[in-house]
Amino acid sequence: MMQKEKIGNVWFYSESGETADTAMPPDIQQAVRQMEEIIRSCKEEDYHAQITGRRNYTVMYQLAESRANIVEWLHIPEHAKVLELGAGCGAIASALLKKGAGVTCQEENPAFARLNALRHQRLEDGRLTVYAMPYEQCEPHLADDYDMAVLVQLPAAHGEAQNLLRNLRRHLKPDGILVLATENKFGLKYWAGNKEPHTHRYFSGLEQDGVCLYSRTGIQKLLASAGFGWQEFYYPYPGHLFALDIFSDRHLPKKGDLAYSIANYEDDRLILFDEQKVFDSIIEEGQFPFFSNSYLCLAGMGSPDKQCQETVYARYAADRSRKFAVRTGIAGGRVWKYPIYPEGAAHILHMEQAYQQLSRQYAHTGLKFNRCIMHTAASQAPDGKAVAAEFEFIHGEALQEQARQAIAAGSLKKVFDILHQMVQYIRNGRNSRPFEMTPEFRSVFGETAQASVLEHAACSGVSDIDLILPNILVADDGTWHVIDYEWTFFFPVPQNFMIYRTLFFLHQENPQHKELSMEALLQETGIPAQEAQVYEQMEQGFQQYVTGGLVPYREMVNLLERRFMNIAALEAEYDRVMAENELLKGKGIWKAARKIKKKLTGN
Repeated sequence: MMQKEKIGNVWFYSESGETADTAMPPDIQQAVRQMEEIIRSCKEEDYHAQITGRRNYTVMYQLAESRANIVEWLHIPEHAKVLELGAGCGAIASALLKKGAGVTCQEENPAFARLNALRHQRLEDGRLTVYAMPYEQCEPHLADDYDMAVLVQLPAAHGEAQNLLRNLRRHLKPDGILVLATENKFGLKYWAGNKEPHTHRYFSGLEQDGVCLYSRTGIQKLLASAGFGWQEFYYPYPGHLFALDIFSDRHLPKKGDLAYSIANYEDDRLILFDEQKVFDSIIEEGQFPFFSNSYLCLAGMGSPDKQCQETVYARYAADRSRKFAVRTGIAGGRVWKYPIYPEGAAHILHMEQAYQQLSRQYAHTGLKFNRCIMHTAASQAPDGKAVAAEFEFIHGEALQEQARQAIAAGSLKKVFDILHQMVQYIRNGRNSRPFEMTPEFRSVFGETAQASVLEHAACSGVSDIDLILPNILVADDGTWHVIDYEWTFFFPVPQNFMIYRTLFFLHQENPQHKELSMEALLQETGIPAQEAQVYEQMEQGFQQYVTGGLVPYREMVNLLERRFMNIAALEAEYDRVMAENELLKGKGIWKAARKIKKKLTGN
């Protein structure tokens, strides 16, 4: 018998024999207790700090706002009616609700479902309904006019997915949309040493050993057989659970775009090869869709008159203070930047002024800045956001990629030519001014020790401190275009600090090259070592300013104490141990040790 209750303003339905928490494994019970404590005592904006402190993967998975990246970028009409299956504690439902949708959630784990209701109990009355039971139990009670159904994980048991999708289709409007996200059984990360998440074993998905996962072709066939006549594929990277980038068939990744591969939080892993290098080869061969780690598929009945979503690419810079969290999207042949949270509107609005002042300051140099057009009406932005910055989509090759190619070819002269040109642009900008330790400087870079070193430093009146190689494209005519000037400040910042950051990130990407060590690069660009020490402190202060002291989710793999076992290192250790054993054998020690062991153990 189904029981109905009100938790705040959320309708909550459960089975009469609701499973007790004690039926869950002890580690999940502990996570549930921690999550309830967080939800009852903290605002959602404080979850990140709490997650960091708990160091528990289940807590992170269920509460992290970045889980919602998989749907946050979608243009969903206000008041849309959405059904989400396997909703957990409501991480994705939260994003749907913020878009103004009415959401019905199904979650089999009653403890997780109740936490979802608690998390959203202060919503406007009736916007969220939660079913704490298996899908087949609540299905007869579901409406048949949902605008959207969200399923962030296909069932891994053989035969279950097809039955579920066929049934789910009946609950959508004729023009309703299915949003399906799941892993790709041929995803490169599984070849590279990630465990399969359902079995927690290596290669079980590839081998179809005890689990049924799907390729892109498999998903296409599955959806077609369930009655979904059209499908659009997107490619979340590094995966669909904590997506940082979402590519599409209309905007696939280029070489160098997939640099963040160590993103498995749930298990230890092997490192069998360098995923970035292999992905670059795969991209070169045009095989990225086959090897994408995960898929996001939008599907519906019949044939759409146009593409379901105007956005063809999204990138999240969400591991920041909420006032700086930004999503970048490509739609309509233009680039768009949006605040992820309302607190970020001022940061986006700042970009128009940055464009105007930087363009004037560098007008005589030939360095071009991508024009910024500000929108403050929801109807003007592709995803309906009230605040959005629009930029031209520039075709060209990033200086970072040119540097990579030059390094690979052994042409360091080309790299230094790029650096010297960059230095010339930075130092030749108009509106130069002396250094001054302003309150604004302190708020961004902190109380820098030995600031007196900067007393005579040449400063720019307007400083784009993110004038780094990835943010500059070289057009077909050779013109340098700055495509991102998000971190522009209107107080004196040493020009050498801007150069230092370029050198720092170049070195970080090429630590094995002696010629590209920080010492060598500083000498090449004429930055004294004493100054560089101050700039290192400034960089630390700046990162603190951007993150608000929060630990980025990408660093959670360290806090969760996941092991990364490099196969080459393991092989070297094996060879060392074997060599040591052979040495002992030669000294007769090995034989003596075995005799002693036999005496003591009988083996």
